[in-house]
Parts: sequence; structure tokens; C-alpha cells
Amino acid sequence: MAGGILFDLTRKLLEALVSLAAEELGAAWGLKEEIDKLEKTALTIRAVLRDAEDQRNRNNHQVLLWLKNLKDVLYDVEDLLDEFFCDALRQKIVAGDGKLKKVRLFFSKSNQLAYGLKMAPKVKAIRERLHAIAADRDNFQLSDCPVKTPIEIRERDQTYSFERSEEIIGRDYDKNKIVQLLLESEPKQNVSIVPIIGIAGLGKTTLAKMVFNDEKLGDHFELKMWVCISEKFELKVIVEKVIEAATKTKPERVLQLETLQHHLRDSINRKKYLLVLDDVWNDDPEKWRNLRNLLSGGARGSWIVITTRSELVAEITGTVPHHNLQGLSRSESWSLLKQTAFKEESRESNNSRIEAIGMEIVDQCKGVPLALRAIGKVLYKSTEAEWVKWNKNVHKYLTHEENGIMPILKLSYDHLPSHLKQCFAYCSLVPKGTSFPVLDLIKLWMALGFIQPLSEDEDLEDAGYEYFKYLVWRSFLDCESMDYLGKC
Repeated sequence: MAGGILFDLTRKLLEALVSLAAEELGAAWGLKEEIDKLEKTALTIRAVLRDAEDQRNRNNHQVLLWLKNLKDVLYDVEDLLDEFFCDALRQKIVAGDGKLKKVRLFFSKSNQLAYGLKMAPKVKAIRERLHAIAADRDNFQLSDCPVKTPIEIRERDQTYSFERSEEIIGRDYDKNKIVQLLLESEPKQNVSIVPIIGIAGLGKTTLAKMVFNDEKLGDHFELKMWVCISEKFELKVIVEKVIEAATKTKPERVLQLETLQHHLRDSINRKKYLLVLDDVWNDDPEKWRNLRNLLSGGARGSWIVITTRSELVAEITGTVPHHNLQGLSRSESWSLLKQTAFKEESRESNNSRIEAIGMEIVDQCKGVPLALRAIGKVLYKSTEAEWVKWNKNVHKYLTHEENGIMPILKLSYDHLPSHLKQCFAYCSLVPKGTSFPVLDLIKLWMALGFIQPLSEDEDLEDAGYEYFKYLVWRSFLDCESMDYLGKC
């Protein structure tokens, strides 16, 4: 239960328990006071759960234990809800005449006395366990958070344009293709936009650096600018960054957006410029339109290169087809792994047995440069025996919170709405590399209550397709083919 999943699951389970307990037991044995306590305890836990999950993301071990205890109780809440539903189902079954019917009626919901004796202690036991967990919030200094408070997303480190070309392996084909586009195309508008799209760690930023620093573009553009956007797409902040990149000076004081937009247009108007917007996440067309309009004053032949993990962002921003970045080839991957694991060409780097092990590691990294570098750092100056050991633990290391690539990949996950987090997390039950009909997956999401339609009139299946398409656009899932309706 990660991210917003635990929050949503807790909300659904506790709301269901309070509702059913009130409906089924409210009139039995004077349990109204017990049910009121249960509702207050549930609200208390929900109020601090956002803060608890945020601290869990920062590896607070005490809070990890608190969340584990909560999950244990939630499993028992599920069991109790199942029992309520089973009793409700039995009530609908028409029994035959005779003693069997009388016995069933005595122990069924129609006999409030027997039903209260049976279920009330179970509800009370759950409530007491939840109350103990709620009471612990002060020990862990958990604060109340509004339900709509988003989980804090870890910012990616700022990027810059410089890169040592001799350290880059592969990507020459991709670089030459984009450079040729920037040089030889005949744009229909003053400023054209080409997005570079790919999953996290694939080398989108590195490719953009190669393009930015290519010698052929040195005299072609009057002005070259590099701006790292990342998650927060704030127009004023971006305008300030573009002005700083264009003038190499930062505005000396805080200025209004009106003043800044004049400075921006003065800096780029009638100049043929190249602007790299690195790591763009915004998929709001209106926000993008506002920025694009301010950047449209460049001379004909100006270009904006965007890097993004999202196909949706590419569709919104691009004026030409996007460049879809793929993984490195097997030989390029081995060259990169060697470059990172060995300081220079040595006897070890040419050892055929180490190369054989290295190729197995390469196959597990799927051509992703970030993964190859992460493993290469671990293997630096390692013996052959250590290579064998790490070959068996590649996946474990890559998913390590501190040393692996998980923090980079988790940025994409953190950026998802909570209802999509649980849909994607459910996909982890499917074996890696498995193909399956999308409709089957959507029906499973529907059965689990993961799909939340925007209105009562919206079809759950249609809403499920929208969920799936969004996960495809964000590069979480891969779709082999789509029909004319945009359905897989």
C-alpha cells in the first residue's frame, strides 16, 4: 500500500464499516454510542494518514511500524465486512419450512438479539484496536492534514547544458536526426517545437545536451537557451528562467509578470533561437498555451526542444512529430557498463568471463543508461566473484531507495493521482512482459472499486479506458495497438 493507495483504501474500508455497523447494529443493544466512537476514530486516523505516508516516504521507521499496525487492522476490517455481506446474502436466500428455517432465523439478522450478540463484540474489538492506533499519533508527532492536501513530490535536481561528449555512448543516430530537423526543415511558423519522449533514465536530457552543443548549430542560431522545468509549471518562474538564460543575468528584484513578459520579448524577439525545456510534466493545454504565446516572437526558424516522460505532454506541445527515444543496443549497453565499472581499459575489462556475466547484467537493464550506470558504480573495482554475486541481485539493487534508480522512477509514480496509483499498483500482480486484453484489466479495476466516474452518467468501462490511456501516455503501461477510438 504505497502513496495515496493506503489513504484511499483506509477511507473506503472505514466508511463502509461505519455505514454497515450503523445500518445493521444501530438498533441492537444500544450500540449507537459505540458506532459514534468508531466514526470519530476513523476520522482521526484519516486526518493524520497523509502526514504518516509522507514521513514513510522519508524512511521514518517508527511511522513504518504505525502504518504496518494500521494495515493489519484493515485486513481484519475487510474480513468483518465480508461477514456482514455474507449475512446479508443469507438473508436473501429463501429457506424451506420446518426446524431448519427456524434455526436459521434465530441466528440471522431478522433476530436482532442474536445478531447483536454475534456481531457487536467484533465491531467493538475493531474499534478498540483502531482507537489504540489513533492514540499513537501523538507519540509519532503526526499532524492533521486536510484530505485534499497532495503528497509532496520530490523535486528532480536541476539540469544544465554541458556534457563531455567523450563520455556519451550511443545516441549519435538520434542526435543527427534531430539536428537535421532543426537545420533543414521549412517551418510553417516562427517557432517550432519538437518533443523528445521516453521513460525515466533513458537519456532524454543527455540527448538534448548533445543536440544543444552540436557544432553545426553554433552559427545557425543567434541565441541558445537551456531551462530545466521539472514538476512545477509556474509561468512567472519559467519566464524568469528564460530571461536569465537569454541574458546570462538574473532579474535583480522581484518583478510582476507584466514587466517580465516585456523583458522576455525584448530578449528573444526577431532572433532565431534554440530553447531547450528539459523535464516538462505539465499536461494542462491552457498553461502551455500561455507560455508558448510569450515565446512566439522569435525569428522564423526558431526551435524549442522539449524532453518529457509523457506522451500526452508531447501531443499538447509538439508542432512536429515527437522523437521517441529507445534503449541502447546490447553492445552500446556493455560499453557503457564497462566505462562505469572500470576506470580504463584493463585486463579485467577484457576478461571473457566477466564479459559473459556483464552481458547477462546488460540484458536485465534493458538498455536504460541510468540503470547501467547505477550497476556500474557498484561493480567498480569488483572481483569476478563479486560480478557473479551482483548479477543475481540486479533487480534488488536497482530498486533500492537510496543507491538505485528508484528515486528517479518514483517521481513519475508520485506524480500520478491517487486513484491511478492503485490501478497501476494492481498491475504489479501481472507477470512482467505479459500481454493481456485491456478490457479484462478494466473489468478487474471495476470489480475492485478503483474506477471513480466523474459523473453518474459516465460509463465505468469508458472511465476505465481513460485511466488506461493516461497510464500509457505516462509510459507506465505499453499498448501494442490502438483502434480509431483510441482504445487498445
